[in-house]
Formats: sequence, structure tokens, C-alpha cells
Amino acid sequence: MALIGTIRKNGWILIVLMVLALGGFILMDIISNAQRYSSADINTIGKVKGTEIKRSEFDTYEKLIYSNPQPGTAYQIRQQVWDYFVERTLLEKEAEALGLGVGKEELMDLQFGQNLSQVIVQRFSGPDGQPNREQLNNIKNAIESGNFTDPTNRAYWATQEKEIITERLQEKIGALLSKAIYAPAWQAEMAYRESNQRANFLFVRIPYDRVADNEVTLTDDDFKAYLKENPRLYRQFDETRTVEYVEFNVYPTESDSAAAYEAAWKLWEGLRAAENDSLYTVTNRGTVDSRFRKKDDLPAAAADSLTTAPVGTLVGPFYDKGSWVIAKILGRKLVPDSVQARHILIRDATPENEKKIDSLMQLLTSKKARFDSLAIANSQDPGSAAKGGDLGWFPEGAMVPEFNAACFYDSEIGKYYKVSTQFGWHLIEVTGKKFLNNQAGVRLATLTQPIEPSKGTQQRVKDKALEILQKAKTRQDLIELAKKEGYAVMSSQPLKATDFSLSTFGQGEEAREIVRWAYEDKTKVDAVAQEVFSFRDPNGGYFDSKYVLVALKNITPAGDATVETLKNNPRVEMEIRNRKKAEILKNKIGNKSDLDALAAEWKVSVDTAQNVVLMQSFLPGGGAEPRIVGAVFHLAKAGATTKPIAGNNGVYVARLLENIPDLAAPPDLAMFRRQAVSSTISALRVGWVNLWRKYSDIDDYRSRFF
Repeated sequence: MALIGTIRKNGWILIVLMVLALGGFILMDIISNAQRYSSADINTIGKVKGTEIKRSEFDTYEKLIYSNPQPGTAYQIRQQVWDYFVERTLLEKEAEALGLGVGKEELMDLQFGQNLSQVIVQRFSGPDGQPNREQLNNIKNAIESGNFTDPTNRAYWATQEKEIITERLQEKIGALLSKAIYAPAWQAEMAYRESNQRANFLFVRIPYDRVADNEVTLTDDDFKAYLKENPRLYRQFDETRTVEYVEFNVYPTESDSAAAYEAAWKLWEGLRAAENDSLYTVTNRGTVDSRFRKKDDLPAAAADSLTTAPVGTLVGPFYDKGSWVIAKILGRKLVPDSVQARHILIRDATPENEKKIDSLMQLLTSKKARFDSLAIANSQDPGSAAKGGDLGWFPEGAMVPEFNAACFYDSEIGKYYKVSTQFGWHLIEVTGKKFLNNQAGVRLATLTQPIEPSKGTQQRVKDKALEILQKAKTRQDLIELAKKEGYAVMSSQPLKATDFSLSTFGQGEEAREIVRWAYEDKTKVDAVAQEVFSFRDPNGGYFDSKYVLVALKNITPAGDATVETLKNNPRVEMEIRNRKKAEILKNKIGNKSDLDALAAEWKVSVDTAQNVVLMQSFLPGGGAEPRIVGAVFHLAKAGATTKPIAGNNGVYVARLLENIPDLAAPPDLAMFRRQAVSSTISALRVGWVNLWRKYSDIDDYRSRFF
């Protein structure tokens, strides 16, 4: 009470303290933001050759173009948006320098004319894949008449126009580059010989694993020599970081399974007492089949009971795919294995279109018209209309549910049925049925009770992870403690600052959290993250499926490779190790050229390679081996044998079986010149934008925002 009285008498002190506290929070935020955005303002998400990509424009584009994203695709979408903005900026700069552009008439043609942009084709096409001309014409008329006033639609269309222009500029610049490709006569001759000269030879491959890893010691000089030979091969265009991690998987215990089994029995009782089977099932997150499923399509644990028990029987609980399952048999029916049918489709399931179907049905039932004639004249399914509506034979389950039910469950041959589906109104006639096995199908109401780890089970696993984390001060500590407890230590792929996927964890916020930690300024090599990272069930369960401890293994800076960065590259280490193994194997082989003797000595086989061309370079059982194929083509004559050659998958010795014919170039090399040009253009079309990006000045600040 005395304290309260003192505060009341000196209220100004409390006010001063509150102001200081609030000021401290504001100052912390200012400092934090200043550090976070030191290289760019708060609205700049990146720069391309000095041109800023604004966060506001980035977000607007994402919301307009990807307005209904699938769950779990946020980071993937942002990557696509980033790629679009980078490429658009590069193309605009280059187009301006070249004097290229897209005029108003050209843009209108790409949006509404006969040369539609692929952007329009993809977004304004019907189920048949054809552009919806009616919809496009309505939009065009609204724009021209000034009735295209909805702000969202106007923003969407303006954004889309920029996409179309970007696509068109890319086509134009790509065409310029393609026209610059030329193949001289010598290249055409080389293309001819590489495609037509063939070699037949025998070979022995001695795999590198015939030399144990402990027989080879790698030194800095080995890495220096490799770097000298390949100075640009492992150049880093972006900084990457690699983490090592330990997984603690969460599995349900026997008590968790027993609890789920008890919950499944409660569902069984509820379904047994329910007045409405379907309503109870759907209310409890179950499924009610629209199909009659045959035995092969039923859970193996209960297939016999489900196919023989009377209608109305409850079967279960039985185990299936990590759940206890209850199934009630709602119906049983003999289902054909396949049917033959024809249909007339009127797109859009509107009342007006239903009337059109009714009038067509009346013509058929009164026999005033033939089905095939009506289908050709009226059906809006171009795939079947030309064939009089005939769909041929198709198996059960191949069509959408409503169409499938009409054909397989409720139809008689020769009668007409109308049905509404997502595609519109259908007029259907089943013209044939095949019963190969005479199997009855069952329609089920199914309830599942997943067997999931309880909160207690999850906490016990997390406690184990925390126990190891508290003892692990460095990465080496983590490795030793994990191995002592029987946990595997795994290494990630090289991670960029903006990556959102990690090894086997897939992509998402959980993986992104680990990447964020790896790129924090305070995170140093060999540091261990002072938190346990949680990963939710990938199948949508509301529980943690694993916990992960992480340590930073290495940092590979952008720029030319060094001995240190090569040491951290597993691929380089393997290549250098194989080189040293190759020297050991070659010394042991020496001048031996008898393939049968070598095969017996090393317990390998003598393999035959037939009709091998230089462009192929693939050997049976050995993969791509261009060095070996090239060496064979340089042998003088049949019977000649190569020296031991280090390949990608072992050391080879090869013997030519027949002389390689010396093919004279044909008088007309036009086809081979086109072949050489075409292959270069194909590679150019696929890769020129990515190559351009790689060597452009691009600053990526996305990791500060996402």
C-alpha cells in the first residue's frame, strides 16, 4: 500500500519511465530496420543493372496474377514472380538499346487477334484447350466502349499487358540471336562424321571402388592442381551455405494407436446410431463414395468383408495406411468393366442450355433425328463431335463422377440421359457394356481415425532433441553426441539466401526458417542453432512429425573457387579422389592389353559396344564416357588397344574390333549445316536468358522480406 501511495504522489516518475520504455522500443526498431535495409530502402526488393524492383509492385503482381494460390506454394510463387521481374527488366533495357518495342496494333493482335500470346492462350482457354473467343471479344468490346471500369479487372489487364510485352520482346531478341547463328563448311562436315562414323569395340572397366578410400590421401596440392586445370568450373555466382542437421522423427506409440482405436469405436457407435449415414460421415470428416468400388480398389485388410457382407453392415475398425477405418456398405451393384458411349455437350450448365439438351432429347426420343447428326451439328466437344459424339470404350472411373455414374450405374443401352458436370450439360447414350469378371462393386461411407503421436509423444522426442542441444556447443559436439545416441548426421545441399527448400524436407516455412538462421550475421561456421526446428506433418496432420537440430558447416562466398571452397564441395572431392585412384589402377594395369586376362584378374566382364558414334559417348553399363569413346576413334586399325584411360566411372582399356570407315563428306552438306545450326539454336532458346541473368549485375534483397 505504501508503494502504491508513493506512486500516486509521484505519478510523473511513472510517466517518464513509460516514455523512456516506449522510446527504447522505437529506437530498437529503427536500429533493426537500419541494419536490415542498409543496402536498399524498405520498398526495394532487388536491383537489376541499377533498376530497382519495388516491393509494392512485386506484391501487387503476385496478388493479381496468383490470386488463388494452392496451399504451400507461397515461396514457389514468389520465385516465379522474382524471375519474371528480373527477366522483364533485362529485356526492357536490351530492347531499348536495340530499338525494339511492341506497338499498339501488335499488342491488340496478341491479346485479341489471330496471333494470340501464349499468356492469353493459357489463361483464356476452355477445357478443350482452345481460346475462348467469346470471352475475349466481350473484354475487347468493354475496353473499346469504356465499360471496362472495374478497378481490379483494369489492374489485372494492365499487368497482363506487361507480361505479353515481355514475352514478345523475348521472342524478338531470341529471333535476332538465332539469325546470327551460322555453321561453316568444316562444322557441317564434322556434324556429318560425328553422326555417321561408327565404332565397334570391346572394353574392360575397373571401377574406382576397387581402390579403398583409405588408400588415397588428398592434400592441398591436389586441390591446387585441380583448380589450376579448372579455374572457372566452380565459380560461384551467389554465396552459398551448407548446414549439417540431425532429425528426430516423431512416431506414434502403442498407446497412441490404442487411443486412436478407442476413438474409432466411438465413430463406429455414432455411425451405427445415425439417422443419416451420409450427413454423419461428412460431418466427421469422412467420405461418401460416388462410385461402386470393386475388390481390387478396396483396402486389403477388409476387402473380403466389404465385398461379401450385406448392405448396411458396418465393417471395422480395420487398419489402413496409418489409420483405423470404419466403413458402412451403402449399396452393391454389378458394374461393367467398360462401356461404350456417345454424347452431346453444351458448355456451361445454365438453365438455357438445359432446355437445349431437353429439345435435342425430344428429337431423339421421337426419332425425328439421328444422334450422330445432332452431335455433329450441336456438340461443343470438338474431340467427339466430328465422330458423331462417339467416345469409344472407356473404363470405370475414367470420366468425371457425374458422367461416370450416368454411364456405369444408372444406364440402359439405347436410352438417353442428361447430366450436368463441370463442363456443362451432356446428353448421353450408352451403346455397349462389357462384363469381363462380373464383379460387383460396393458404395461405402468411410470414416478414418488417424493414428497420430500425442502431445506427450511429441514432447518426449523434443525433450531428447533439447537434451542434445544443451550439450552441443559446436558442430563437432553435435556430430559426436548424435552419433553416440544413434542419430544420423546429414548434410544439406548448398543453400542460397533466398532458398525455401531443404534436402528431404521439401519446401515451406519450416525449411525457410533454417535457411534464415544460416544467413544471420551472427551465424558463424561451426555454430549450432540454439533452437529446435519443428516440422509439421507433411500429410496435413495437426502434429509435429520431426524436430531438427542444425549447425552451419561451411560458407562458400561468391566469386572464383579457392582451395578451401573446393574442399567443401563433395563432387570435387570425389573427382580428385577418383583421379588418384585412377593413377593407382593404371600403375597396376601397366602395359597389359589382354582384355580377357584383365577381366579375370579384376573379376569384371569384357563388354561390347556396338555402333557407337562420337555424339553418343554412352557405354553399356558405364554411362557417359566421352574420353574413352574419343580415344577409341583415334585408334589406327582393328585390333589396336588403348592404354588405360581414366573415365567417369572407372579405368578403361578398350580394343577396336573393326576399322572405322573414313567417311567422305557428301557433296551437299546443307542438311548437316542445318543440323549444326538447329542444335545450337535449340540450346540458345533454352538457355540464353539464364546465361544473360548469370552475368548481369543483380542484387537480390528478398531474404530481408520473406
